[in-house]
Amino acid sequence: MLHILLGFLQPLIITTLLLFYLKYKFTIESWKLLFQAVVLGFITLFFLFLLDQIAVIKGIDQLKNIKRTGFYSFVVVGFGAELGKFILLRYYFLKQKTFKGPLDGIIYSLLISGSFTAISLPLFMTGWFSKPMDTTFLITYPIANLAFATIMGFFTGMGKYRQNRFIDSMTGLGAASFFHGFYFFINLTDENLIFALYGAGLLLISLMLLVKSTNIKEQEKNLKV
Repeated sequence: MLHILLGFLQPLIITTLLLFYLKYKFTIESWKLLFQAVVLGFITLFFLFLLDQIAVIKGIDQLKNIKRTGFYSFVVVGFGAELGKFILLRYYFLKQKTFKGPLDGIIYSLLISGSFTAISLPLFMTGWFSKPMDTTFLITYPIANLAFATIMGFFTGMGKYRQNRFIDSMTGLGAASFFHGFYFFINLTDENLIFALYGAGLLLISLMLLVKSTNIKEQEKNLKV
């Protein structure tokens, strides 16, 4: 019961802290849209749930070999988890006037992802998706989702910044889905060394994209002055 409660509270605490940080750091043009990202983020679990149910019907959730494990990890969990977030980010928030570039994409993506994680993590821990996950998953999944959200938000936002929406959006969805699927795959196979190397690489990539997005934001401010 404790891990279910922790799984629900961790992402919500992170999301709340993010909102306080945004209030302190930036002039927010539309708080309504930010709260919409949090609320609507809860429904993005639908595609993961749908693909998982199809996998159950087809017996693919029985991970008896490496092929099934890989398919379930990358297609069902990786793609299924990121598809709903992408649709909401790309086809609703990207069209808003206050959404102007990669930093905005990252902010909205992080808020959406926080709500998704709050619902999905307890389900992962109780074994809804293939099998019950361990404490390492409980601790690292919220952090990993922040990284996935940063990657998707950056590339989706870049699509609006340089008017190249299709390619950048597909890059964001593809990269986030791959890293999400690889994260789940490693947790299923218990490869600690690979997990450590993967985690370090993922965090480095997401931090680089976050720095790049803030630099673009600063460049826009300087051009307006």
